[in-house]
Amino acid sequence: MKYRLSQWLLVGALMLTACNGANPPTPEAFASETGQFSIAAPAPFEETQQSVETPVGPVDIYTFTAETDDTAYVVAYSDYPSEIIEQTDPQVLLDSSRDGAVTNLGGTLVSEEVIDLEGNPGRSLVINATANQDQTATINSRIYLVDNRLYQVLVVTPEGESTPEVSQTFLDSFALD
Repeated sequence: MKYRLSQWLLVGALMLTACNGANPPTPEAFASETGQFSIAAPAPFEETQQSVETPVGPVDIYTFTAETDDTAYVVAYSDYPSEIIEQTDPQVLLDSSRDGAVTNLGGTLVSEEVIDLEGNPGRSLVINATANQDQTATINSRIYLVDNRLYQVLVVTPEGESTPEVSQTFLDSFALD
């Protein structure tokens, strides 16, 4: 499960130099029919897809990234073989996803909360990590396991330079369609 979370390393590269004094962007509704989710994004999404080799075979990662002055907003999802999901406790899978994210980012887990989305298990995480070798970032994320699909919703900001209301709106607006 760690392999798919290596995608988070790419998110660090998306961060731009902070621009102080900018007005928070106005979120706009976005829906992905194939991803079966909707969310209020503060900027237009760019969609990418990549296949990652994992111990259970190749897994496709679909990533939607929106950027504003100093912040990256990301939704990613991956589908795993149903038989793997059925044989593993969902909390163990979420633990593995959390641990993989922290390890792959070389980060530190600041906080964690067990959450759910419409009865589907999840985690809310805050991770501090170093991006681009010298810039410390804070990653606020939510991970949900819905059947055999793992969703990751995250906001990446330079440490101490977040727009909490926009970040919270983005994270809270994620919904299953």
